[in-house]
Amino acid sequence: MAPRNAVSLDETVLDFVRKSEEAALEVGRKWADAVTEFVPMEVPLVRDLRKQVFDLVEDLLRIQREFAQKMLAETRKAVVGSAKPAPTHAPAKRVRKAA
Repeated sequence: MAPRNAVSLDETVLDFVRKSEEAALEVGRKWADAVTEFVPMEVPLVRDLRKQVFDLVEDLLRIQREFAQKMLAETRKAVVGSAKPAPTHAPAKRVRKAA
């Protein structure tokens, strides 16, 4: 049975990832806009700069994915660690009678 807050945790993580991706894309857009103000779009250099922007955004998304995976792994550890272990009954020790 899933914990009651599992859905809200999933929604929170997905919302965090969406916002992070939007922020990364916005950085890429602003950087590209700043570059195009100084360099005409026809210049081959701009194509190279666009590639650099996409590479930057790709790296940011990779880093965010790694962070999200680590966060989920730590959350999983915390949830599993907080669960009460099932009681175990040790087998009774046999006592040898002296002969």
